[in-house]
Amino acid sequence: MPIIGIIASAISGNLGLSVDALVVAGGGGGFGGGGGAGGLLGFNSQKLTSGNYTVTVGAGGTGGSSRTNGSDSQFGSLTLVKGGGKSGNDFVTDGTQNGATGGSGGGGGRQSGTGGSPTSGQGNTGGTADITASSAGGGGAGAVGGNSASSQAGAGGVGSSAYSSWGSATSTGENSGGTYYYAGGGGGFGASGNLFGAGGLGGGGRGSTNGGGSVSGTANTGGGGGADAGGGTGAGGSGIVIARYLSGTQKATGGTVVSSGGYYYHTFTSSGTFVAGAKATGGTITFSGGFAIHTFTSSGTFTPTQSLTADYLVVAGGAGGGGGNNTVGGARGGGGGGAGGLRSTVTVTGGGGTLETALSLTAQGYTVTIGAGGAGGGTNTSGSDGNNSVFSTITATAGGGGGRGGDGTNTGRTGGSGGGGGASNSSPGAAGAGTANQGFNGSAGTVSSSTNRGGGGGGAGALGGTDAVGAGGDGVAVSISGSSVSYGGGGAGGGQVGDGNIGGTGGGGTGAISSESGSPNTPAVAGTANTGGGGGAGTSNSDTGSLISSAAGGSGIVIVRYAI
Repeated sequence: MPIIGIIASAISGNLGLSVDALVVAGGGGGFGGGGGAGGLLGFNSQKLTSGNYTVTVGAGGTGGSSRTNGSDSQFGSLTLVKGGGKSGNDFVTDGTQNGATGGSGGGGGRQSGTGGSPTSGQGNTGGTADITASSAGGGGAGAVGGNSASSQAGAGGVGSSAYSSWGSATSTGENSGGTYYYAGGGGGFGASGNLFGAGGLGGGGRGSTNGGGSVSGTANTGGGGGADAGGGTGAGGSGIVIARYLSGTQKATGGTVVSSGGYYYHTFTSSGTFVAGAKATGGTITFSGGFAIHTFTSSGTFTPTQSLTADYLVVAGGAGGGGGNNTVGGARGGGGGGAGGLRSTVTVTGGGGTLETALSLTAQGYTVTIGAGGAGGGTNTSGSDGNNSVFSTITATAGGGGGRGGDGTNTGRTGGSGGGGGASNSSPGAAGAGTANQGFNGSAGTVSSSTNRGGGGGGAGALGGTDAVGAGGDGVAVSISGSSVSYGGGGAGGGQVGDGNIGGTGGGGTGAISSESGSPNTPAVAGTANTGGGGGAGTSNSDTGSLISSAAGGSGIVIVRYAI
């Protein structure tokens, strides 16, 4: 009978979820004898705080002459469950005929191989082989491996049926007449005919005879591999981890989830993460201040497991800065890229608007689209707009591209926040308009006989050019993630040294700078990824007319939170 484990360290704070867990490691590989079953441990009433718990599902050991132990399994920081012991070698007397220690011990090979020892509380000893004719079975979670006798191989030790109701609920384990078993030992090698050792109930692989034909342990049972001295490969079966809790609603995510008998079962057939307290999947999940927080830095799907009310922050991709004009005799900078539109139900929203209303969501998938930043403009070319970000019915509008430097069509583009106008010798570009309740306008370009600064892109929190001529508008600081983070800064216009070409707080890129008297030029800086910041604008060198490149806008972000 498996022992009840305990959490290795005390858990303090909010005891959010009482979880039972079954952890089975990978079974050992068979060759001279049967492989030992993976260790099996049960854990009752573990009090988990809201958070992420790593689940490791051990692989089965390889079979044959290069056999290995199974790999360990673990749930969070609970006691490590050991992989099954590999079998002994075949027909040698150098000590390698003895089964290896593991969760359950491996079976002994011919020439009197002894069974491997188990890990305390996790399994049983492998069987012992006779002199020449046959080999022993690997230990199982419920019984020791069978000894061989003359030509008759030892059977694998039977697995545990203590978690039969779990197997029935999740359709896992080996079903024998309505009783479900885990972690059976692998059967031994028989001299001939049907004298092979049977695999232990719980996925143990059958052993072979001289005609070959061993069977690997069953996947996701932790069964040991069957013996095959004829050169077969009786691999161990992989392990499994199942967590359950008593509840009328789903209170965690991870694995394959079913509800049965008042319990929710989370079955892991491969390694993953059990997220206690989460009521939805999607994005990177963290917890702070009584909220579960899902952060999307790339497109995906937010899927609640039940009806809930969700706050959100949706930021579109920032626009690229406008390109400069390659003309000798005065830098003609492009306008900075406008920040992506910003919509929020927490702290503050964009454009000086009123906070938006949280969404009422049901148990279905909601598409999340993260808008990419727009490309910076080339020579005499305006910057490209960013791309919209979307969560459910909420769309944040892409930032408006910065106007090109020089005469002609140099107006900043309209967007979530407007792009800055390009500079000109005679007709500077007008500011691009922002979108109401998402962002502000950019600022117009300037005109001068010696230096022409592009206007700053608008930010989620301020007009372009508010801090200095050509500076990007500042973004806003939002605390939806559990800490205050700024988003939606406008990109700065291109210009010369001392022009104040600084990007707005919240990821806005710095504008390109044309240095004087042969000093190095400074290229523009891109908007910061996942802030929706606008890209800095390009300009040209006033002495040579060579172009100093503009930069792209930063990608957007979506963050969703709900109370736990």
